[in-house]
Amino acid sequence: MASLLPTVHLPVPVLLHALGLSSLGMYLTFTKVPSALGIAVTGLGLSYLLTSYVPIEQNQFLHASVPVRIILATLAAARLPTAPQAERKNLIILILYDFLGGVMVGYILGQWNGRLSGY
Repeated sequence: MASLLPTVHLPVPVLLHALGLSSLGMYLTFTKVPSALGIAVTGLGLSYLLTSYVPIEQNQFLHASVPVRIILATLAAARLPTAPQAERKNLIILILYDFLGGVMVGYILGQWNGRLSGY
């Protein structure tokens, strides 16, 4: 999948995800939620953006995000049965977002194991 910008080597959905995470993180940093959450979310979004100069075939961060996102969705799903009612909506959103995001990126890359081709 081609990128919108020639120097940004990210599939369009991942680029939108990175920009969204960075924006959401900056917003959360200055709201009532713990600021550490906002800073962590900003860091994750910026990690995608700051590694985007690397061609997709060589971007280890992008490849590694596939199994990591699926594992995080599984972890959230394991927590769901014992979570308080107030947490359940957020966990369901996290499960869907990370699982579908991991599957989408894995499909785009054609790799599911988090490794670059040839390793």
